Amino acid sequence: MINEKPTYPFDYERYVGTITQVGPSSVRVNLPNAGRSGASLHHGSRVPGGEVGEFILIECDELAIFGRILEVRLPERERLSVEPSLGEQENVHPVGNIQLLATIDLIDYSISTGISCHPRLGSRVYSAHGDFLRWLVSKPRDQQEKEQKVRLAIGTLSNTADSSLSLTPNQLFGRHCAVLGTTGGGKSWSVARLIEESLQHRCKIILLDATGEFWRLGGASVRHLSMGTGSSRPNGSSIICHPHFEMRESDLFAIFRPSGQSQGPKLREAIKSLKLVKLEPELADNNGNLIKATRSREPIEQAMQQHVKTIESPFCEFDIAALPQQVIEECVWPTDFNDATKYGKHSNENTYCLSLQMRIENIIRSVEFSCIFDPPEDCDTVYNSIESFLDSDGERLLRISLENVPFGNNVREILVNAVGRALLEKGREGSFKERPTVVILDEAHQFLNRTIGDEHLRFELDAFGLIAKEGRKYSLNVCIATQRPRDIPQDVLSQMGTLVVHRLVNDHDRQVVERAAGDIDRSAAEFLPSLSPGEAIIVGVDIPVPLSIQVREPTNKPDSRGPDYQKHWCNEVE
Repeated sequence: MINEKPTYPFDYERYVGTITQVGPSSVRVNLPNAGRSGASLHHGSRVPGGEVGEFILIECDELAIFGRILEVRLPERERLSVEPSLGEQENVHPVGNIQLLATIDLIDYSISTGISCHPRLGSRVYSAHGDFLRWLVSKPRDQQEKEQKVRLAIGTLSNTADSSLSLTPNQLFGRHCAVLGTTGGGKSWSVARLIEESLQHRCKIILLDATGEFWRLGGASVRHLSMGTGSSRPNGSSIICHPHFEMRESDLFAIFRPSGQSQGPKLREAIKSLKLVKLEPELADNNGNLIKATRSREPIEQAMQQHVKTIESPFCEFDIAALPQQVIEECVWPTDFNDATKYGKHSNENTYCLSLQMRIENIIRSVEFSCIFDPPEDCDTVYNSIESFLDSDGERLLRISLENVPFGNNVREILVNAVGRALLEKGREGSFKERPTVVILDEAHQFLNRTIGDEHLRFELDAFGLIAKEGRKYSLNVCIATQRPRDIPQDVLSQMGTLVVHRLVNDHDRQVVERAAGDIDRSAAEFLPSLSPGEAIIVGVDIPVPLSIQVREPTNKPDSRGPDYQKHWCNEVE
């Protein structure tokens, strides 16, 4: 349990300077100690005394104003007087700009974002103690939070290695979470650390591992699954499949990509016909196809009417091997010219559908797509694996590796979208009320904001966008991890209640984060390109102020190393 009252904020030994100018959201301050050659120590705690990025507290009657130093400089007339050593000069007067972040009532120690009372000229400024910062972030908001025992120790406050920072699952995942950062910034380490901390408690986490880098996560409570064909299955992963009959018609349309004007209607009719012959096998020929040319319409239409509910359902219960030929069998005239009770002969539409027939045949026979169209009989399915995981009391993490799923025909995106859609449906049924579940989507930019098709036939892969918008009320939360925030839909990113932002170099990425998180303005975003590996700024609805943290190194580090060029490019033969 976090102490209700922190360390007293105004310790004279932590004095930084005095306010000389007050603005609506920032103040200017004299920093007499900023010219020292280094920070000082007070009771073993570091006192920077005027560094960029330092968190400070300003006296304001019965309030304390919390802020951060954004800039330190010398007045223009003194900038040449610092040579050769600033620390030896007594006639320099460093000044700085402080961004005002929050207000703390020193009577009841309540915290409010924003500034309810501005400091006066001459108000003293003090360096914030690490314990005070930890209290500021972890302070319980109500009696219910005071009684919460589950806390996740994700790291330490930057520059204060002895100030461990722990947050509740509600603070991190309760309103969805996003871990953002460019390559090498520590994004994968943060995800691994969050998972390891969560595994110490009775959690339910489903990790969709796009690259297979989290295979080192271990323990009796972890189940590793691998989808797709390939030899890369470390850590004893079990192979699973996603058979076509567990997909939706829209998924097959997205994979086969029929043209909307001619091929799309024939593919839809072919699927309906194959659903019918599965229910009424006597209507099919020896190859499992429904031959319509010159055939009586009445028995087929009666059977269609009898089984209309099943045939019109979005699920795909039919023989996929018969689909290429069935597309051609649909290319007939609606009625015979001489007898309206029969279907007509084959029309010239089959010419337009030949490319679709060949494409379907190539895809369903491809080894790469065997996990969908030709899975082994003893292979467990994705949905069965998720069901058994959710029903198990001992398992806490289900990792599904997508490393061996092919990139062609948008199959990876379609499969992930299908998993997200299934989870959302289970959430709407109330399956997660007693066991809140977090879905972690790694490399989320590969799967979000995707549209397949053309202007005549378009398919939005929006399952995880819907989870972000409505999953919280079903106790289904999502944590997305990406190195390209600009590729995440703005309406999805804005739903992320907690952001763990590592180094971001691209200006467009920083602008996206600024728009998604109101607590990060342009001044604070300027720190993002200079964050060190593993360092992040954490911002959240349930976190009073944005803070810089150093994420602790995970025990089981993700396998995200690049190639060893020295080894493979060396001319010497070992």
